[in-house]
Amino acid sequence: TVFLTDMKKDFQSYNRIYPEYFAGPGKPNPTRTTVEVGALPTQIAIELKVIAAKR
Repeated sequence: TVFLTDMKKDFQSYNRIYPEYFAGPGKPNPTRTTVEVGALPTQIAIELKVIAAKR
């Protein structure tokens, strides 16, 4: 799950950068949910909650 404080301003950049970190060549991007929140605990614009499994 991804939390953005300004969906209109940040989603396009986030969506463009996401596959660079979370997908490999020929692999699909992992499923995600993105929501806009009024604020985050610190002065950040994005927060990610991730569950991963080692293969």
